[in-house]
Amino acid sequence: MEEYTLDGRLLTLLAQPLRIEEIRRAMPDIGKHELKDALDRLTQDGKIMKNKKNRFAVASHYGCATGTFLATERGFAFVAPDVEPGEPKPDDYFIPPNAGGGAWHGDRVLVKVSERKNNRGRREATVLRVLSRSGKELTGELVQRGKAFFVQPSSKKYPEIAVSRRDIGDAQVGDCVAVEVTNYGDDTYHPQGVVSAALGENGTMEASIAAILHENGVFDVFPDEVLKQADSIPQQVDLASAGKRLDLRDKLIFTIDGDDAKDFDDAVSLEKLDNGHYLLGVHIADVSHYVTPGSPLDSEAFRRGTSVYFPGHVVPMLPFALSNGICSLNPNVDRLAFSALMEMDASGRRFGARFSKSIIRSKARMTYNKVNKILAGDKGLREEYAFLVETAEKMNDLAHALYKRRIERGALELDIPEAEIRVDEAGKPVEICFRERGESEKLIEEFMLQANEAVAEFMCKREHPTVYRVHENPDPDKLRAFAQFARPFGYRIDPSKPEDTAQFQVVLRGAKNDPKQRVLPTLLLRSLARARYADECIGHYGLKAKFYLHFTSPIRRYPDLIAHRMLQKALTGEEFTAADENMCAEAAQQSTSREQAADNCERDIDKLFIAAYMKQFIGEEFDAEVSGVQSFGIFVALANGCEGLIRAELMTGDFYQYDEEHMAMVGRRTGKRFTIGTPLRVKLLAASEVTGQIDFAPAEGSLPVSEKPERAPRDDDRPPFGNRASRRRHSHGRGRSGGQKGKKPPTRKRR
Repeated sequence: MEEYTLDGRLLTLLAQPLRIEEIRRAMPDIGKHELKDALDRLTQDGKIMKNKKNRFAVASHYGCATGTFLATERGFAFVAPDVEPGEPKPDDYFIPPNAGGGAWHGDRVLVKVSERKNNRGRREATVLRVLSRSGKELTGELVQRGKAFFVQPSSKKYPEIAVSRRDIGDAQVGDCVAVEVTNYGDDTYHPQGVVSAALGENGTMEASIAAILHENGVFDVFPDEVLKQADSIPQQVDLASAGKRLDLRDKLIFTIDGDDAKDFDDAVSLEKLDNGHYLLGVHIADVSHYVTPGSPLDSEAFRRGTSVYFPGHVVPMLPFALSNGICSLNPNVDRLAFSALMEMDASGRRFGARFSKSIIRSKARMTYNKVNKILAGDKGLREEYAFLVETAEKMNDLAHALYKRRIERGALELDIPEAEIRVDEAGKPVEICFRERGESEKLIEEFMLQANEAVAEFMCKREHPTVYRVHENPDPDKLRAFAQFARPFGYRIDPSKPEDTAQFQVVLRGAKNDPKQRVLPTLLLRSLARARYADECIGHYGLKAKFYLHFTSPIRRYPDLIAHRMLQKALTGEEFTAADENMCAEAAQQSTSREQAADNCERDIDKLFIAAYMKQFIGEEFDAEVSGVQSFGIFVALANGCEGLIRAELMTGDFYQYDEEHMAMVGRRTGKRFTIGTPLRVKLLAASEVTGQIDFAPAEGSLPVSEKPERAPRDDDRPPFGNRASRRRHSHGRGRSGGQKGKKPPTRKRR
């Protein structure tokens, strides 16, 4: 625990100011150099400060705090204070213009907090020092003024960056470029940088996509040594080098994936046992056989962390020679797998599990669509696939039992509709709709969850190192906001009891049958913590699972690959080392970071495609409902999932004020309230496939009219609404590759 570390002891001791001599006398067991290093480290981190009288104390004693600098496009900024785990989040500090101290958006800073407050009640602060920079690379347009060249960042939150002619490379004026910042400048000199990549003609959707990928560290091209290693792997199974394996080639094993899937990394089987139970088999492509620790393939997979998807494309974690080749469980060919074989009864209770490297031969490449039709009684398909119909039906019955058991233990089934963006052969969006989840999609999800839990339980109970998928309890403050919103619908939520998920299940069941409540699952999702990877097993709140990890997709997720390696070491009795534990910790941290980057890419690129599709409807009216409320306007969503912004200044006929406590926009004279779920008619004003911004206005007659509407006062606390600064809703997007088409399996949720 921190209080027993040197840093923790110092932070406790320095609650009051002390000179260095006094600190040494209070800590006689600590060497002079070790103490100096600790004080320097804590000072650099902004946790302690030294005043003019050479007295050290924690920053808060001197009225200071550390946090993340959040710039706006209007000159002022905010700082989100650092928060220790388990502590409530304080309000952001307001940073007036010219008080930013040279900080850029995302930087970690030390601020001096004032007693003065702005017109929103936030305390003002001044940046004293930049503790660390958030990043050194930005994207923007290369422009020329006279003989000088500059990069104008895509977001106005950042300043212009000067670039020398010799540092432009092949980029042309007017291109969207990536620029590496070499000097952050000051009051006298411009920030300086070097163009690191030309991303295409600025103002095009292609350049915007390239910029989003680049900003998030996602790159299409694999290094030559990685491709060379992938291409050297035979595309047929070599039994001589496969090792001793469980031979399952005579078993009825088959894959179920989307119609457009190009790789198949999981297969399933089910057979009746003599004791009346079932043996459920989940067979995962044995990627770890081909991607060995420390190899170029492994290093690149670690760096990427995950595959990234957007409409019609995928940027894979592994080269296609693996993901679409030897590691794809194609029908009627031998493939190496890692099998989880679980004994279940008809009620979904698991009696045991064993795991083994195996060799399989899939008997069919089934699709969700086909299996759904088979289960629905399609005569033609049932005749064509007569050899697996009975097994598919038994699988479906077992999946229903597993689902029932999972819900009974308290798992949350949010079941939020997932928007699907369909593109033509040229990659242009042609339709936006909600993806349907049929019986087969749910079947695969339940089986994958069961395998993930079984492996996690095996590893955790034996205290073997691995990478777990964890999900902490939600923040009580966020739950309080949700409880307040759900109360008018008749729900009584106790935010002090987050572990009682039954109260949330009542809300989710009610929302299924009442269109007026359909916003509640989304609001509940926003109040939950974000799932992450960790090297310790602390459980999964949303699944109400004591043991959970990701095992079922090592083709596209690095933590699954680590789980395979650690499980195999456990099965063979190899001794685990400190290096294994370190690798698991590093992989967990890296995978969490890369998953966040992938989500950012998928969400932001989806917005571009949605805007490109909606552009054809500019000037038309639609039925919509409010999906979010902020001080600068309201977000509205159409029936197809498209979301856009109605700016506050376009809400005419009254002066609408933002009620933060109730998440509402309220007319001062008319009393008209716009809150999440409020229906209204809207007109599409603009849609940009370059920024992803979609703007609506209330349709004529959709707002009440006040005789003397007041003009809204200028509000220096209003966040920006340009570029990608608008609120990002939670969604599962898609990804891209250099010309390789692919589709993300809809049931493989990032739980």
